[in-house]
Amino acid sequence: MKTYFTTVKYAPNPDREEYFGIGLIMVSPESGAVKVRFSRDRVTLINRALGIDKSSLLESAMQQAEGLAKSREPLDVKHLEYLSVYENGIIRYAAPKPLIIAQDNPDESADDLLEQRFDRLYHKLIADKEEESAKREFKGSALGTIFRQKARVNRQLSAHLDIGYNVQDVNELNSNILLPEVRLDFIGGNGSIYCGHFLDLHVSESTLSKNISETLNLYECLNYYYNTGTWSGKKEQKLILDKNQYGSKGAYKALKMIRLITEDKPYELKEVEDINQFMCEVQEEVQGMKVEPFTTWVKKHSPK
Repeated sequence: MKTYFTTVKYAPNPDREEYFGIGLIMVSPESGAVKVRFSRDRVTLINRALGIDKSSLLESAMQQAEGLAKSREPLDVKHLEYLSVYENGIIRYAAPKPLIIAQDNPDESADDLLEQRFDRLYHKLIADKEEESAKREFKGSALGTIFRQKARVNRQLSAHLDIGYNVQDVNELNSNILLPEVRLDFIGGNGSIYCGHFLDLHVSESTLSKNISETLNLYECLNYYYNTGTWSGKKEQKLILDKNQYGSKGAYKALKMIRLITEDKPYELKEVEDINQFMCEVQEEVQGMKVEPFTTWVKKHSPK
C-alpha cells in the first residue's frame, strides 16, 4: 500500500527561519484514509523555552489541518504539495514523501496497518521524550487496534458484527444527514444498534472532548434512524476506555463527562483492562441477542 506523509513545522519567528516539527499528516490515495496528529505538548515546550505566549493563530492553523482528516473531499498528494510551497506564517508544511507499507499479515486491515505505521512515524519524527514515555505507559489507541485484529479472526464475533466500520459507507443514510466521521470498532443490529468505539485518552483535552461528542452524536443519529422500538433499558452502544490510560491528563474529566451523559441514555461506559475478557463478554452478548452484522441487518431496515 503506497502512502505519502508530510511533517508540519512551527516557525515561532518566521523571519529567523527556525522550524520545529510539531505535526504529521499521512494520506493513502488507495483507500482515501487521512491521518493527522499534532503535539500540543511540544508546542507548549517550545513556547516556554523561547518565552513566547500561546498563539491563537497557531491553534487555529492546527485545527484547520486536523479538519483535513474530517473533510468529505479526499485529501490528495497534490494538495499536500500545494501546502508545502505555500508559506503560511508560523506554520509550514514539508514536501510530501512516499512510503510503501507492506501488508504481510492478511488478517490485518489496511486501516490498522496505516494506523500502526503512522504511530511509529509520529513518534520517530515528532514526539519528544515526554511523549515517548507516555506512549510506553499508555499505549495510545492500541487496545482498539488489538481488539479489531483479534475480532476479525474470531469467527464467533465476525459472524455477528462488522469490525472497523464507517457508517458513512451507508449511502442511503449518508445522503440524509451530515454524519460524524467515526469508524466504529464494531457494529451490528438486532432491532436496535449494537456497537462500540474505543476512545483514546492519550490525546489533548480538546481532541478528547471532540471525539466523545462525535461518537455520541453518531449514536444519536443511529438511534433516530434505525431503532425499531422504544428503548428497553439495555445499553447496547458502548463507549470503551482503556483503564491502562487512566493516568493521562484528561482521563478524570472524560470519565466524569461520559458518566453524566450516559446516565439516562442507551449508552454504556465500558472500562476495559483485559481485552480477551472484554471480547468474551461481547461475544456472549451478541450471541444471546442474535445480533447480525450491520451490513447484513441494514439491508432489511431502511433508515426512517
